[in-house]
Amino acid sequence: MEPGTKVSDMALLGMPENESGRRSRKNHGINGLLEVDEKSRLPSRVVVYFVLALALFPQLGYRNVFIKLCLHTTVIARITESALTQARRRIRAAPLRWLFEMLRGPAPTTTREGSFFGKYRICAIDGMVLTLPDSPQILTKYTKHRGNHGGTGYPQARVLALVACGTRSIIDAVFGPTSIGETIYTPALLPSMEPGMLVLADRNFASARLPHQISGKGAHFLVRVKNRRNLPVHRSLADGSYLSILAGVPVRVLDATITLHTKARNHSETYRLVTSLTDPQEGTALDLMELYHQRWEIETAFREIKSTLLQGRVLRSRSVLLVEQEIYALLIVQQLLRTVMSEATNAVPDLDPDRASYTVALAMARDLVVLGHPANGERSGWRALAGRIGDEVLDRLLPPRRLRTGSRTVKRAISKFQARAGKPHTPTLPATLVVEIMAPTPGLPNAIAA
Repeated sequence: MEPGTKVSDMALLGMPENESGRRSRKNHGINGLLEVDEKSRLPSRVVVYFVLALALFPQLGYRNVFIKLCLHTTVIARITESALTQARRRIRAAPLRWLFEMLRGPAPTTTREGSFFGKYRICAIDGMVLTLPDSPQILTKYTKHRGNHGGTGYPQARVLALVACGTRSIIDAVFGPTSIGETIYTPALLPSMEPGMLVLADRNFASARLPHQISGKGAHFLVRVKNRRNLPVHRSLADGSYLSILAGVPVRVLDATITLHTKARNHSETYRLVTSLTDPQEGTALDLMELYHQRWEIETAFREIKSTLLQGRVLRSRSVLLVEQEIYALLIVQQLLRTVMSEATNAVPDLDPDRASYTVALAMARDLVVLGHPANGERSGWRALAGRIGDEVLDRLLPPRRLRTGSRTVKRAISKFQARAGKPHTPTLPATLVVEIMAPTPGLPNAIAA
């Protein structure tokens, strides 16, 4: 999305008549991709709206979703689910890909806390896995994951995303089969990295190439590495960190013991981070260690897509082409909601975007799809829709977030994590976090105990 452009200033699949320049040329591009047949019973533009509505209502079948789109009209079109499937195949994935390319990017925010670290925008890169139907067509590209206890019951798709941590908006994303690892997909996101970004990443991304690739784009990184990674001490610094080299890139190494205190128990773990911010004036070791916690915002964004929007369901598309179309629709809806939420919180000075409720925004968006074109003062069309969602978000703000921790357990018994075994899930508990920087010891190996 162009800098300074508001989602509420744009129509969903086109631009206002008074718009010109770059965005008008983009609008011309989507018309070419849609190949609209005005004589068609179901124009391609309507099919795109339908595909987006499918992402909003994953629990409903084709016919019920289409009825919701038509409830605000005088006549509900009589159309079969087979015709809707054929319509999806007709438009393919190109219009949805174009729309995502137009909308992606960091949502505008007036709040620096959580969004910026000094002069750098806080971003994170990570991946999630979506479950696909077990159909012969899907299996031609998306395979089932193999494990120690056999394969998964369904094929899966891997989505790798670059997310702005402050607003959880999607800067860029790429996806494909899980047979390809996250680090192999990473180069596809490099064009979206730029000077002024500080990219947070987990240990999986501390490969030999990634630090060099990110630095080559002018961005900076803060990445966790394994505690036993051999990083020689070139020079110790006053804040407890030290200078070293990682994959030919000058880095600063931060070692710390992080202790989590709750009423139930205390837990300590050692962390080792490396950053291309070699000057402590741009961030002390303690500041950067505390900043790394913001990486979890991308995990929260993925949870919003998989658990809240998709409701933990298997994707409905049963062909490779429609899977691509459906994933783009999920990313588009996520980006639209997150951008509208950011615009709403921008209207209140110093309001943390974290206090905007994703659940409230999603519920209101679903309601407005059924209502069609609600009146909202002088606003109309998409501006009215965005305004109504934003108003509801501001009316139902979440309380200020407190640090909490929860046990890492899953329902599925076949997992490397502890199974529930029929016991109730342990509730999350308020927590206190203590970070203790560990300065390097002269004459000793620089690896720390795992």
